Amino acid sequence: MEYAYHYGDPDRLYLNATNRCTNRCSFCVRAGSDGLGGALLRGAEEPDFARLREAVVRHGGPGRFREIVWCGYGEPTCRLDLIVEAAAWLRSGGAKIRLDTNGHACVIHGRDVMAELGAAVDRVSVSLNAPDRARYLQLCLPDLEQFRGRGGPPVTAAVVWDSVLDFISRAPAHFEEVQATVVGHALTPGEIDKCRSLALALGAHRFRVR
Repeated sequence: MEYAYHYGDPDRLYLNATNRCTNRCSFCVRAGSDGLGGALLRGAEEPDFARLREAVVRHGGPGRFREIVWCGYGEPTCRLDLIVEAAAWLRSGGAKIRLDTNGHACVIHGRDVMAELGAAVDRVSVSLNAPDRARYLQLCLPDLEQFRGRGGPPVTAAVVWDSVLDFISRAPAHFEEVQATVVGHALTPGEIDKCRSLALALGAHRFRVR
């Protein structure tokens, strides 16, 4: 399992902090591949800060990149501890830090973690992926077992969907740039238009079809 890898833009480095995810999306690339860009991303062992730092240094160090992205084969905010711990060092070379997330962070941790993420990340891209709750549950298949043991009231499918909307709506207060995305081939053109309208109404600065 590689903890840092390139995909596309050579001035951007991706960080693979975990394979754990709270969704089982029907369109996820994990279903048909063990990695991206020639990097093996599937694996059970998660990095601590020392191992992550070694992986970044092997790619030239944080000063080599204009953007460093928390985006691997799982939901990065499962590793909130690592995102926070690594922030100052990753920024030390001048790179902007981006988080690609499903927007479940506050539910994953059973508390409001927006301020912590905002202090550690400059930009955020949130996978909206559906125009409404029913379609989200059909496409993204939230894995409610992943939320057990976190304390607080039980997490339902409705709570998971609402958490995505809440994350997008509050994100502009914590991040300099907020993008909402959808996977284009999974939706009809009409659904994409509804997603765009929803994302912008919630306050996202940008909307992107992947």
